Amino acid sequence: MPPEAALSVAARAASTPGAGNRDCAALAQFSASWAARMPAAFPVYPRAAVHEAAGTDAIVEGGQCRLRVVNFTTPVSLDDVLDFYYTRAMAEQFTLQRIMQGSDHVLGGVRQGRSFMVFARTSAGGQTSVDLVTTGG
Repeated sequence: MPPEAALSVAARAASTPGAGNRDCAALAQFSASWAARMPAAFPVYPRAAVHEAAGTDAIVEGGQCRLRVVNFTTPVSLDDVLDFYYTRAMAEQFTLQRIMQGSDHVLGGVRQGRSFMVFARTSAGGQTSVDLVTTGG
């Protein structure tokens, strides 16, 4: 994996709420297998191509680090991808917020010690590129 890919995943993880004072991103292990271990409410978008993934279930002082981060692309429109995750988050009763952060469309939410963030953008060739981060149970 190129060093810039690991930095991208770690940066996304570190910017996600819900980890308290623990540095869970520093404990993340990089492996495509983490993409298959996303929470049921926030799976990798169906038929998307996973490029990188990381995660941890480490036990640390002050609790457990449950972190999942995955980067993928899909030919589906950015709006459809965001609608998919919005609908799943609403079904789980997350408190939601959607903002623009530079060129990224960001959808995030929290609920009872869990959080998720979707960073989505249209990439070259019309693909939708997504960084999906989840923390907590």
